Amino acid sequence: MPEPQLEAVPLQVDAELRVEVELPRLDGFDDALDPVELHRVVTLDHPLVEPLETFAPRLRFIEQLPKPELDLATLVGAPPRRVSHRQWQSTLDVSQGGRGTCWAFAGIAALEAAYARKGMRVDLSEQYLFHLSKAHENHRAGPGIHSLVGFQGSSDIVHHLSYWAVPLSAHVPYIDQPQLQALANSIPGTGTALSGAGGGTREQADWFEYDLRTIPLNGRWFAQYKVKTYASLTNFTNDDIKTVLAAGYDVVVDVNDKINNGGHAILIYGYDDATQTFDIKNSQGLPGFATMRYSGDPQFDIFYNSAYYVTDVAPVETQWAAMWLGRWETDHDGWRGRLVVRRFLDIRGDGQLPGPGSRISLGTWYGEDGRTLDVVGHFVDGGRGLHCAIGDQPFELYLHTRDPYRAGGRCIWNNTPFGVVLSRGTAVGAGSGFHRTETIGIWDTVHDGWRGQLRIGADPSYVQAADGVVRRAWIDPGATPHVVDTHVDFGGDNRDQHFQLLAHTREDGLLGGVTSWAGRGWPVEGRMAQNLYAITPAGDLNWYRNTGRAARAGNWDGPKKVGSGWGTFTTVFGGGDGVVYAVAPDGKLQWYFHEGRNQGTFQWQGPREIGTGWGDFARIIPGDGGVIYVVTRSGDLLWYRHLGRRDGTFNWQGPARVGTGWGGFVALAAGPDGTIYGTLPDGKMVWYRHFGHDQGYWIWHGPLQVGSGWQPYKRIWAVGNGFVYGINDAGDLYLWRHHGFLTGEGSWTDGVRVGNGWTASAVTKAFAT
Repeated sequence: MPEPQLEAVPLQVDAELRVEVELPRLDGFDDALDPVELHRVVTLDHPLVEPLETFAPRLRFIEQLPKPELDLATLVGAPPRRVSHRQWQSTLDVSQGGRGTCWAFAGIAALEAAYARKGMRVDLSEQYLFHLSKAHENHRAGPGIHSLVGFQGSSDIVHHLSYWAVPLSAHVPYIDQPQLQALANSIPGTGTALSGAGGGTREQADWFEYDLRTIPLNGRWFAQYKVKTYASLTNFTNDDIKTVLAAGYDVVVDVNDKINNGGHAILIYGYDDATQTFDIKNSQGLPGFATMRYSGDPQFDIFYNSAYYVTDVAPVETQWAAMWLGRWETDHDGWRGRLVVRRFLDIRGDGQLPGPGSRISLGTWYGEDGRTLDVVGHFVDGGRGLHCAIGDQPFELYLHTRDPYRAGGRCIWNNTPFGVVLSRGTAVGAGSGFHRTETIGIWDTVHDGWRGQLRIGADPSYVQAADGVVRRAWIDPGATPHVVDTHVDFGGDNRDQHFQLLAHTREDGLLGGVTSWAGRGWPVEGRMAQNLYAITPAGDLNWYRNTGRAARAGNWDGPKKVGSGWGTFTTVFGGGDGVVYAVAPDGKLQWYFHEGRNQGTFQWQGPREIGTGWGDFARIIPGDGGVIYVVTRSGDLLWYRHLGRRDGTFNWQGPARVGTGWGGFVALAAGPDGTIYGTLPDGKMVWYRHFGHDQGYWIWHGPLQVGSGWQPYKRIWAVGNGFVYGINDAGDLYLWRHHGFLTGEGSWTDGVRVGNGWTASAVTKAFAT
């Protein structure tokens, strides 16, 4: 007969995480947009087109560029009188609306039809394609170039789609101009300086372009569709268009929209000599299908400078380098900053990924200390690795391919390697200073998304979180205190995998590094595993370390008394990495850092007063990286971020309201990377991921139900790598591992009892950090 506590079994959930193109400029040609034209009223009767004074010179310039052309005489014999590729066309579910995005729609239409001919029906993202163009040019020629600005493109988008892959529109939906402008205005970093007429600094555009509501991360992770080969027409005729169509290809052309008085791009997918018309796909309205006369059309005249068509599509595959684009929080050996990568290739060059001999400027690093440095580099291993210089300091970085939300590696200073950790969310780590004994202990690690627990010390070992199997590990002696050269025997043909672990010397409990496998480098990062703390009725603070966590065993160090007088606080909660927050009866918020957390010794920094008014909330939920959520008495969820978390300084962001209706949970716990668990009175456990947790934006995935039967557990903690603790009314401490902790997928390892005696009479408060 199973114990009732073990009936808190996860519920299987079928969940999917819902979670670039420019044109050469003419020398001396200013493609700044006319603010009067851009701010005219846009209606279905009068869609937005590009003024001819900027559109026509661009077409003449593109006409002169070298580009592939096919011998039309070899494509087909005498073209038939009627050709239609309507069966390959996808119906538009959204028009370009009030944005000057016609060339993105035309290019996507051509690519969708080319994949359809291969038996693959896809609905691809115009929003993403348009964004990549602007992001590239904002880095090269900004400021004032961003996705609110229309136009600046043409039929040669087909050419650029051979460089840039695009995702499905389900991953990056199209946003029309009014909603996009409202989003830009709502982002504090833009300073409301961006508009369809341009404006704003490059940095203000960054906050908008790389907001996850503009381009969700799934768009970057699943940009997989691109042109393999294409061809073009130059100084062509209608007969040339018909020949290409008869050969089985659709043609993207530029036209003069005489009704709306401006330049436009459309797709031609058929013709009919009987009616003297072309079949066209036009993004100005829905469903997008219409006809255009060969000559004398009442709306469109073709510009016969250049036209483009897709001749073959690439296999559907990941474009690793595109995953680097956007904003990252960085931490190299305790030096914090923000990295913005705006491009991964130069389409004004050869359009290929830059290599060691063709490094390009990729973006900018903004240091927490006020420095702004150019980032110049190249890619390795198909874009999975980024080798760059930030300023004059070399960095070797790699994406976690199983979790590209994160990246890591090493940098070099004075010929010595130091650890680097990058996150799309928040930087972590706390404390300061370093002694080599601080590497001794239990570390939660991840290498390329493979999670486990590493014990560093006299008897090293490694336990992979997925299966809980202990693996042999050994450490090389070394003269550099922060460098821990570790080896793990994974069995099979991988009996000696080397890890260069680099403990951060300017903060405690954090490491970066690189491991080698199959002759290639892979990222490694680690955090000192969280410990549990309990406050007794007498006010003593006791420390516990679950040494058997990775194997889900009840093996412990402790209890060890590490403090006294803690019974006076109304609320105490852990902030991760040894940080502890305590709310006094008068509502003052105190910060502590447990320097002795590694071995359970009585060593502390603090207290330091960092806030007031914290006694007014119904519940406080500590997140990661300084994020603290509070539930108000009306059920609103407020977000704060303690930027001074590392040293206890009074430096905050927030509050920002990020949710409503949070008052009905029995227990709440926040884990790393924006994950939050909540249990309901009926025993259901729901999971959320707050993708806006770094800036306090209302960007969520969930709720997803991930379990049931959690009624006995009134207190839960999510301590990293998917491990969740819970205490029932009998005072028993249970441990589970949620394998889907990053996605909300309902796969768990069954709970086991790892402790007892955690009753309300023995433990007045408990927390993890």
